[in-house]
Amino acid sequence: MSSRLTVVLVSLLLAAPVLTFFLWLMIQPTTEAIACPEECRCERDGYLVDCSNTRLNNIPSILPAHVRELMLDGNNITFLERDNFVSRGLIELEMISAVFCKIRRMKLGAFNGLTKLTYLSLKGNEISEIIPGVFENMNSLEFLYLGNNSIEHLYSEVFSGLVNLKNLSLEGNNLHYVHPDTFLELPNLQLLYLGYNPYLQIPTYRNFINSHSLTYLDISNCSINSLSVETFENVSALEWLALNDNNLRTVDINILRALPKLSTLYLYGNPLHCDFQLQEVWRWCKNRNIQTAYGKTAPECYTPFEVKGMCWEVLETGQYLGGNILHYEFFNNRILLSPFSARGPIYRPHLCLRRMREADVSAHFFQALQ
Repeated sequence: MSSRLTVVLVSLLLAAPVLTFFLWLMIQPTTEAIACPEECRCERDGYLVDCSNTRLNNIPSILPAHVRELMLDGNNITFLERDNFVSRGLIELEMISAVFCKIRRMKLGAFNGLTKLTYLSLKGNEISEIIPGVFENMNSLEFLYLGNNSIEHLYSEVFSGLVNLKNLSLEGNNLHYVHPDTFLELPNLQLLYLGYNPYLQIPTYRNFINSHSLTYLDISNCSINSLSVETFENVSALEWLALNDNNLRTVDINILRALPKLSTLYLYGNPLHCDFQLQEVWRWCKNRNIQTAYGKTAPECYTPFEVKGMCWEVLETGQYLGGNILHYEFFNNRILLSPFSARGPIYRPHLCLRRMREADVSAHFFQALQ
């Protein structure tokens, strides 16, 4: 028994170097795989690589092959060439952020091989054109941010292939024209941001956007001065519509009737004309609990002069007779009827006060008489 034990011990001793060498071979490739470029910072064992603000002119040629999140913000990467990522073996990427990189052009095939990418941010660059097909085969992409570039036109096939896209941001560009079918082939698109495009043409004679899935549309700060029922005729799934900070004087009640799921409508920041037509819109929103105020900011009347600066809730008690608006206020349990004439009403606050307690209203009223 002792001789057999001796043989076993000797065998283990002889095998130890072989076992050590085998383990070294297993560990060595992993060590090399997480080697991080000098310009970058690697975290989570190389699954996140941050190369932001390092004056890069191109994507580093050597990166961990298993990287999932790549940060390239604040560099000088002016072009995205064909096979930019797949040629570096970066086929596991799930997130790319290349914000403020001075990117001017994206060539066809720039995103080849990125079949797992779900998030792509190219905000704050100098992109002026999106070539149709540049996003082909990116079936997994859900979030695409192209805000604050110089894009002027969107044609019908620029986003073809993005069948799982949910969130698309194009705010702060120089958009003039959007083809109505631009988003039609995005069956899962829910949120679309087109705000801060002051030259954007919003048609009143045809559909602006065709989308059966869109629930959230932001076209604020776009210098819009008129809308029609046809404008939103083919986005009946809308629940949230931001029209604030434009040049709208009024809104056709039939637009709201064509949007049965609408729960939020922002109209503040527009020079609204508070008349019987807008009163219909106000009542429609109130009766259906459609949110119109953002925090303490609510729509205000710009005209007529008699109600300028007042919250559009003044329409709640407004009555119209022979084209003249009559305004009711309750003071000390009695009704004060004041026709809005050139001299103005007896009581006219200068701030948009959504609701005031009766005592507060009375105090303002008596101050106005002194």
